[in-house]
Amino acid sequence: MPNNNLIMIFLSFIGFLFILLALLNKQLLRWIGIKPMSEVFTNPKFQRSARITEKLGRLFLVVFGVGFLVQGVGTQFLSSAVTYTVSMTILGLSGLIILAMFIVVLANWKGK
Repeated sequence: MPNNNLIMIFLSFIGFLFILLALLNKQLLRWIGIKPMSEVFTNPKFQRSARITEKLGRLFLVVFGVGFLVQGVGTQFLSSAVTYTVSMTILGLSGLIILAMFIVVLANWKGK
């Protein structure tokens, strides 16, 4: 059976990595050579949709990273039942953010 400290460190590392990716998203894309979608589109309606989706994507990464941090570090400070409840709540919030991204895309891209 794996060491609990190793699992805690791994989950915490993944959480910090997701949060770091959310904070440095545009800079990393530019460094790789990819333009954000909000700068690629010429239609204002598509640009607005892409900007909102990009912001929701960054929010998703932050929330998902916090979920991993709660799983990793939360067991040190909270009981396992509380950690599980908080983690499932954060996972549900992540799902709602993805649903909101789909709704934004469908609402703004319905037609020209």
